[in-house]
Amino acid sequence: MALTRRQLLIVLLLRRRLKAKEVEVRRKKECWVRRLYTERTEKGEYHQLVREMKIFDKEYFFQHFRMGPEKFEEILSYVAPKITKCSVRREPIGPSERLCVTLRYLVTGDAQTTIAASYRMSRSSVSRIIKETSDALWSGLMDNGYLKAPEKESDWLAIADDFERKWNFGNCIGAIDGKHVIMQAPARSGSQFFNYKKSHSIVLMAIVNANYEFILVDIGEAGRQSDGGVFSHSNLGIAFEQKLLKIPKPRALPGSSKKFPFVLVGDEAFPLKDYLVKPYSRDSFQIKEKIANYRISRARRQVENVFGICASRFRIFRRPIIANVETVISVTKAVVAVHNYLMAGRRFGENQDYYWDQHSDERVATDAIEVKGGLLPLMRAGSNNYSKSAKEIRDDFRDYFCSEEGSVPWQWETVLRTRDPFDEH
Repeated sequence: MALTRRQLLIVLLLRRRLKAKEVEVRRKKECWVRRLYTERTEKGEYHQLVREMKIFDKEYFFQHFRMGPEKFEEILSYVAPKITKCSVRREPIGPSERLCVTLRYLVTGDAQTTIAASYRMSRSSVSRIIKETSDALWSGLMDNGYLKAPEKESDWLAIADDFERKWNFGNCIGAIDGKHVIMQAPARSGSQFFNYKKSHSIVLMAIVNANYEFILVDIGEAGRQSDGGVFSHSNLGIAFEQKLLKIPKPRALPGSSKKFPFVLVGDEAFPLKDYLVKPYSRDSFQIKEKIANYRISRARRQVENVFGICASRFRIFRRPIIANVETVISVTKAVVAVHNYLMAGRRFGENQDYYWDQHSDERVATDAIEVKGGLLPLMRAGSNNYSKSAKEIRDDFRDYFCSEEGSVPWQWETVLRTRDPFDEH
């Protein structure tokens, strides 16, 4: 016997009520929070190991978080107002513990489930804490001047003076390079983040100064742009192309009456521009070009050193990051911010955990020679076409480096070695 429409609606409503009661009974049986999580304040890593390290073993604390307890407390003062939570139902996770979770993730690159088990938290809580604290690190350190972009001509002149004093390259306002930050394939992203190494990534484009500090970064470009338009389509490329950064006017270098423009130095992946100098091609190598390439690479390696230091200190860059795109961008920004914060302390003679290159007067991170795992180099960031003026600017620097006024005592011996010095950098 067929049911009428009204009888059918009644049956469906009864089934829905019965199903709702079953869900309610199931929820009552489930615990609101796991028993392991309720013991966080008694057995969690923060409340046991971390607090003991702060008091009794500062060296182990440094190895654990790549900074001493004093630096940790200082950086906590910058981010605490942004990550402090309030709750009436249960005691919230404090800002100090949130910072520990985030730094531990950046330093080790461990899975979020592993950190969650150590700190007696849920994986979802750890994921949320990492994202929020990473954003707070970026904004908090920026507010306190550790991520300050040059705003006037005097700022650029100070950077150029540092490059001239430390790396013998006058009128250099920064070393530029880019890396692919490898991550897991984002959901429903297609080939948008699929790069030339057949992995998924975002692009970190950076300009650094002579003190191993980031001065300008562009983070988040899809890894699919692995050639051609990476630099020209980035915010950095647009800013330099449209002259939005208040770069000083050309000035003469020491011992020369000729005025030279202020330039960036990059590797072969970048286009030759009026504001960007890169090494000569090896197809037609003469002694002058070898000298110029040595001097360019000597200044340019600062950006490679910065990436090496970051990968050595923050092991999150040693393997693909398992997170969504927004979190990967936030984590990358946090690494940049904390790196600048710690490098600022280096200028005041504080000890750091680097492996230094003993073949240089300046201490350099040898890990920067080649970074593997979670950071990949860009392919080609521009075409081989360049203007006549860009070629003349590079030739002028070449002639100056080979002149009596612009040469350095050791460059001839270095270049005339059997092994190509350009391969060393």
